[in-house]
Amino acid sequence: LYSTARSLYRLSRESQKPDAEREQGYQERDLRRMRERMTRLDRTFDPQVDRAIWRELLLAYAASPVDQHVAEYDAWFGINGNQVDTKKLDARLDEMYAGTQLGEREVRLKLMEAKPETLEQSDDPFMQLAVKMFDTDMAFELEDKELDGEFSAARPRYMESLIAYRDSLGQAVYPDANGTLRVTFGNVGGYSPKDAVYFTPFTTVAGIMEKDTGVDPFDAPKDLLKAISEEDFGQYRVPSVGSVPVDFLSNVDTTGGNSGSPTLNARGELVGLLFDGTYESIISDWDFLPDLTRSIHVDIRYALWVMEHVDGAQNLVKELNR
Repeated sequence: LYSTARSLYRLSRESQKPDAEREQGYQERDLRRMRERMTRLDRTFDPQVDRAIWRELLLAYAASPVDQHVAEYDAWFGINGNQVDTKKLDARLDEMYAGTQLGEREVRLKLMEAKPETLEQSDDPFMQLAVKMFDTDMAFELEDKELDGEFSAARPRYMESLIAYRDSLGQAVYPDANGTLRVTFGNVGGYSPKDAVYFTPFTTVAGIMEKDTGVDPFDAPKDLLKAISEEDFGQYRVPSVGSVPVDFLSNVDTTGGNSGSPTLNARGELVGLLFDGTYESIISDWDFLPDLTRSIHVDIRYALWVMEHVDGAQNLVKELNR
């Protein structure tokens, strides 16, 4: 809830500026995503868990070197140097969670329209802390930007040195964020997460029709629905699925950062693009479960069908087939 209060107060301040002068993340183009985040909090927020995690972080903060402390933060929670009275800390946290309305979706969404002075006069304890910490937060943000600038200047020189060093050893530097070559292999296949339930390897355009409600996020474009209803599939119809495949599952081992990666078949042909993992795959960074871990790929035949039969991008399809 504290990060929510900080975001809302920051939005109120940024909204006073012309859109082009606002900080990234608070411009008009970002508001839809922010509303979604404020709405989605209902599914992920639990006050007891939130409080327990924050309490542990506060105790770790109190134990950190005093010269790294923030005066306003210490004063709010009664932290004196490395000393903290846990009874008073618990009382403060209980007071904050009992006195806030930020756990209510309607309140959060309404506050996205609030003026800074409205939030500055709020009696919500999370908002009060966010207001008190604003100047300090901005100072830290400026320091981070300056540090990022220094890194941006140093990184090319570092990479030049690293490439030269690896070259002297006859080794290559893989073009990846963590210095590893992210290539994985596996097979297309469905899975059964529980008894009597089986997820097939492929979804089809029929599923788009079934899910469409006309309301975001299941408001499929009318041209797409029309092409599906008319079964205008052309060469992209796959007899084994009866129409055009949309997504497929595989047991390739992927992680955050792999999204958008090309999926190749055994002949090196592009057959899809990876974009997600199943619910049961969340644990895969710690434990790969062969029977349950599945990555999700968009089928390239669906992408080509949409380009050619829905969007009318025949020139692009022709260029891709050269």
